[in-house]
Amino acid sequence: MSDLVGCRVGDYQVLRRLGSGGMADVYAAKHLKLRRDAALKVLRQTPQTSPEDLRRFEREAQAAACLNHPSIVQVYEIGDHQGNHFIAQELIDGSNLKQCLQQGGQFSSQEGIEILRCVTEALVIAHRAGITHRDIKPENIMRSKEGDIKVTDFGLARVLSNTDASAADLTRAGLTLGTPRYMSPEQIQGHKVDGRSDLYSLGVTLYHLLAGHPPFDAEEPLALAVKHLHEMPQPLDHARGSADLPSWLAATVMRLLRKSPEERFSSAMELLEVIRANCPAMESSIPSIPLPTDTSATESQASTPSAAANYLGSTSATIQLQRVTDAIASDRRRDPMRWLGLLTLVVLASLAGWGLATMARGPSISRSIRAPLVAKAASIEDQYWQAIATDSVPAWRAVSEFFPKDEISPEDEIYHSKAALQLTRLLINDQRWAEASATLASVEQSANSSRLYRALALVMRYQIQTGTGQRREADRTKTNLRNLVDELKRDQSAALETFRTLVPLSERLKLGLDEPAIIDGPSARRSGTVTPSSSRSI
Repeated sequence: MSDLVGCRVGDYQVLRRLGSGGMADVYAAKHLKLRRDAALKVLRQTPQTSPEDLRRFEREAQAAACLNHPSIVQVYEIGDHQGNHFIAQELIDGSNLKQCLQQGGQFSSQEGIEILRCVTEALVIAHRAGITHRDIKPENIMRSKEGDIKVTDFGLARVLSNTDASAADLTRAGLTLGTPRYMSPEQIQGHKVDGRSDLYSLGVTLYHLLAGHPPFDAEEPLALAVKHLHEMPQPLDHARGSADLPSWLAATVMRLLRKSPEERFSSAMELLEVIRANCPAMESSIPSIPLPTDTSATESQASTPSAAANYLGSTSATIQLQRVTDAIASDRRRDPMRWLGLLTLVVLASLAGWGLATMARGPSISRSIRAPLVAKAASIEDQYWQAIATDSVPAWRAVSEFFPKDEISPEDEIYHSKAALQLTRLLINDQRWAEASATLASVEQSANSSRLYRALALVMRYQIQTGTGQRREADRTKTNLRNLVDELKRDQSAALETFRTLVPLSERLKLGLDEPAIIDGPSARRSGTVTPSSSRSI
């Protein structure tokens, strides 16, 4: 097809060429009667153009035309003028996010959150209508000069409610549709996909924008596909090269990148609830999107918003506190203080979220989220970060299994203890008492365990013993724990405050480690205790 600049296509005057996609050329045009600007997408006619291409092209317009949301590019009409099949849609004065990334580099945290919010809202609307986009990527997300984010190009969307066999045939070969760099594992394998496939592609997109490079890359499409199927990406914090991202955002992106659909968010609606919970300041800019009575199969299986928020709260707290230990470990100039800092603060990263598991015995993470395949990382530190993102029994076990003691440096042995404590937390939450006991023994028997580690292990040991009805043993453990905490009090150790931060006040009172605070008038007098109002929520 020749260049159409200056030509008339239907009621549109073609003004200039904007670019080309996989199957169409895009022009800026003006409707001659309505005097309305439009983007004209014209199907490229080649000897290889088939009726299948035309049907897919028409279905793009049919799918997008039924969607109405500020973050979705509006489709005006579909037409055929002298053999030129075209779609007329809203013209966005701006650039796609790939162009923005090339021009400005990594996106800021606030930009990433706004993109996540807008695209998620667009997907809620599309999935509710039974439509999957199938090609979410930076090139298909536009940003106007005013900063508005809009999703475009539903060329690969499949109308799930359409029972026409010919329509299903168009998308049967999953690997031939979509962009391999952003495709979900199930799409690569040609399996049936739903809205959770779009969530994976959104995760890859956000990772690319925030890190400056995609989570996986390879010269050959097949090699790239294998990475999506079997490899774990580098933690987003490390890939970005800074710790300026909100921890909940890093945790969200890494959860979107889970291999199995069941391990991601169950729906775009659940993801949107997480965004709302973590961005209260943006509440007014997020329209309320109530669930319809006839939700799609995916949304009907959604977990409660609080379950997703609780899970991310645990993971993001772990990420946030891990950053503290990274900063300490990298400071070589204060070597005498370095190990003290590690011993007192590194456990924060190990047990963040443990307080939540103690105070609220909701459905266990390892039961509600099927454990993923665990790939070996380049280092024990990266393996630990992958375990943070996954927070599953196999992931925490992999830290010591993939990096045994005789293959790592003495400094890295700290990750074994951290992973063992995290693993014990999950096993206790699952009431897998024997496994929890055996795992905890590795920390208790370690010659390198500090008093803080031993104190936290005793709390967990007490939970195991009370859970299995060993009352006499639990009483002895409680006595040992009190003696150890008394030592920390006498020494005025910084580890005592760390212990109080990690162990909820309700649990400390049960163990007899603190007395209820005395409230006198408008202010609280503390006698070596931590009041509920001042105890940190983990």
